[in-house]
Amino acid sequence: MKKLEGIIAPMATAMTRDEKIDVKSTRTLVDFLIGGGIDGLFPLGTSGEFALFDREERKTVIETVVDQTNGRVPVLAGVSDPSLENVLAFAKDAEEAGADAIVATPPYYYTTSDDGLFSHFETIARKSGLPLVVYNIPEWTHLFVPPSVVQRLAEKQLIVGMKYTEYNLLNLLRFLTVAGKRIAIFTGSDAMTLTNLESGGSGGIIGVANVAPKLASEVFDQFKRGNLETARQAQSKLLPIIEAISVGRFPAGLKEAMSMVGIPVGGVKSPLQGLTGDERKSVAAFLRESGLLKEGA
Repeated sequence: MKKLEGIIAPMATAMTRDEKIDVKSTRTLVDFLIGGGIDGLFPLGTSGEFALFDREERKTVIETVVDQTNGRVPVLAGVSDPSLENVLAFAKDAEEAGADAIVATPPYYYTTSDDGLFSHFETIARKSGLPLVVYNIPEWTHLFVPPSVVQRLAEKQLIVGMKYTEYNLLNLLRFLTVAGKRIAIFTGSDAMTLTNLESGGSGGIIGVANVAPKLASEVFDQFKRGNLETARQAQSKLLPIIEAISVGRFPAGLKEAMSMVGIPVGGVKSPLQGLTGDERKSVAAFLRESGLLKEGA
């Protein structure tokens, strides 16, 4: 697999009213994202509510995304779980489905040492048949994978990339310094996409791409062409959309925004809750500000 780069969409998981995986809407979303210029798909990440689905549901999501993608862009399958045994089972399912790579967080809930983190990812990398991307999202896992661990993993060629989701420029620069020449480093913080690119990173794995894939892709595409001011303008235009998907408890705002722009994927999975009436009004206001919704909609 060639080095990953660009804008990758951490896909929302489409569900029916009875909270089953909505295969038809999943296929529609895949085509919408690829048609919008997205460079890769990441099902079963935080935007995809991965922790709330069982193994069969996860298999359905991955198989559907891979089948509909049909090789047009890489599919990075989320396999995260506190249990290493479960991660390896999910990784096997992803490989059998035809995914191009897997993405895993550290083992959340319990804590471990730096050596424990290294061992966790080393085992996944050696026992899985797919390239591994580390998902570093300390706000949600409450466990930070430090630059020293990422450096060790990269030097031993155990990983091909990292998604770093934290608004901390200093740490981002640390990761780029110790591992940026060996692996693809993506920001998962939507507003830092251009900053990451300008600092030597590979792109963004950003939730806002679910709502505005063409605009999100423009940040990377214009940067690669050397049109820095146009890239900056695209990044700025994303701001109200970023605000929209942040309303309420994530990813309720994301799913509401997707519905409002004509890509409905259902509600959030129980026990998560949807938005209040006032929160929906806030989402609509941000989308009108962005130009994705007409005035009065």
